[in-house]
Amino acid sequence: MKIKKFFINILFVFALLSNLSNIAHASKLPDDVWKFIKASFPNAQQRFDSVVVLSDDVMYIPLYPPTNTTVSKIMPEYVYPSNMTLAQKPEVVLLNNGYSLLKVFKDEGGNYTLTKKDDLPIKVRLGLMPQDMLTPIGLKMPESLKLTLGDLLIPSKEETSLALNEEDKRKYKNPYSPAVKRNEFVSTVELKDKKTLINPKNSKFLEVYDTTSQNPLYELKLSAMPLKIVTSDVSKVALVLYWNSKELEIIDLKDENVVAKIPIDAPATDVAINKKQNLAYVASQNANAIYVVDLSAMQLKQVVKLDQKPSQIAYGEVDDSIAFFDEYASKIYNVTKNGSEYVVQAMGSASNVSKIICDVANIYALSRTHNVLYVFDKNQAKLISTLEIDQKPTDAVVFGTKIFILCSKDGYMDVYDTVNDKIISREQLSKDGFYSKMTFIPNDKNIIITGMNSKSYLIYNLETMKLVKKQESYIDVANIIILDKSQRL
Repeated sequence: MKIKKFFINILFVFALLSNLSNIAHASKLPDDVWKFIKASFPNAQQRFDSVVVLSDDVMYIPLYPPTNTTVSKIMPEYVYPSNMTLAQKPEVVLLNNGYSLLKVFKDEGGNYTLTKKDDLPIKVRLGLMPQDMLTPIGLKMPESLKLTLGDLLIPSKEETSLALNEEDKRKYKNPYSPAVKRNEFVSTVELKDKKTLINPKNSKFLEVYDTTSQNPLYELKLSAMPLKIVTSDVSKVALVLYWNSKELEIIDLKDENVVAKIPIDAPATDVAINKKQNLAYVASQNANAIYVVDLSAMQLKQVVKLDQKPSQIAYGEVDDSIAFFDEYASKIYNVTKNGSEYVVQAMGSASNVSKIICDVANIYALSRTHNVLYVFDKNQAKLISTLEIDQKPTDAVVFGTKIFILCSKDGYMDVYDTVNDKIISREQLSKDGFYSKMTFIPNDKNIIITGMNSKSYLIYNLETMKLVKKQESYIDVANIIILDKSQRL
């Protein structure tokens, strides 16, 4: 028995070495394997490192075989637990061409782990994980599968987390700071069961809060001072745009670590999210381009080169269109897709645009200095209406057939009816502070309104079109992320 075991181990090592040399740089599953997976999981996403993501809490790590086997039809050769189909999400699947799928899940302690079964087929144990794989933090590997790691190292939470340790906290603490209330975020009932991440003004940190304390639970250190942060509800990641940086970062909001860095040709100026396809459209004025980032695969999908210089950008979900503003030309443009090509059409002129949004029929632009709302008709490709709004409009959100416009000089909210083309409500929310940002609260009809010099925030109900609450807080908000803690965060 010892001799037999010795030869099996020798075979294992030689196969593993062969595997390392043959597919160490593999990053995409073969088309037939991916087609087989998609047949059971139409919404599955293949990450940049070929990890298969089914949902925010279920994913599969592929194991590449030592040698590729051609088969006429992909089908399971071994499944554990037995008698389960792929659609039932088994722990292990060995396909008849040698590829395997290992289900990753979290144990009771919140650690990533794989199957505990130790007598898996030799074909599974001869497989190798993709050598460019983003290894799950703290992954617990059974002894029988440790050789499948190859050269991969399993990072610990301490090594990868953006959270500051005690030494870092002392390093970044200013001993001469005044003894006044600062960085206190007083939560309200509207933020119950929410996790709030706040990037203060002129800071490269994210302060993490919940309803248990007014002080931050901990801090996350970003690479630099962020220009803008947007989040994906689908893949639970944040895309960070930095000032004067030729790089985008994707942060895993569950593990709070950087999972991808994406180089671009020039600093980003704005971003819009396509929630349906989980894409981000990143505008870069100096690169004359829109970068399409796949937030499920966590990689750059496409670069759309333009003759224009996009500064502000918006996405229209109903007709799958993009709108942008070129501040050099002072014009609004609409972008539609024709197959894989993007077609750009000029809509008309606008001045000092602070925000653009769009729906299936029109593009709407706010002029910060002229205090007007421009309305452009997409079909006619021209300006069809100009409405006077209150002073210094800085942000706007769409809710149903209404557009809520935040006018920052005197703290007014103007509500525009897109059906009747008129302002139907104008309410002064607060005279104090300069409120400039509106953020949706997940699974709610309320939004939170923040500003960099306000020392308080506002809760506003989009359904009733009324201010719900003004809450004093001692933090100047530049960027804010609000997450539903029930979504496995």
